[in-house]
Amino acid sequence: MASKLETLSAALDAALGERIVSKTAALGEITVVVKSSDYLDAMTKLRDDPSLAFELMIDLCGVDYSTYGDGAWDGARYAVVV
Repeated sequence: MASKLETLSAALDAALGERIVSKTAALGEITVVVKSSDYLDAMTKLRDDPSLAFELMIDLCGVDYSTYGDGAWDGARYAVVV
């Protein structure tokens, strides 16, 4: 029998598909990264897909990676975290 985390991971794969840039599981949570251009569509899918049915967005914030890792960061400078 699949764990809740495995079931959620499979549902995220099915709902978001190619929109997922990366997905990791750690500490009992799943982190999904999508491109900024896919953000609205991904959030709408998380809300409207019956296998997910996310009802509440908590802790919306922005991150500035300009000094992350003493300048060793090689990704986008800004990110939205939910």
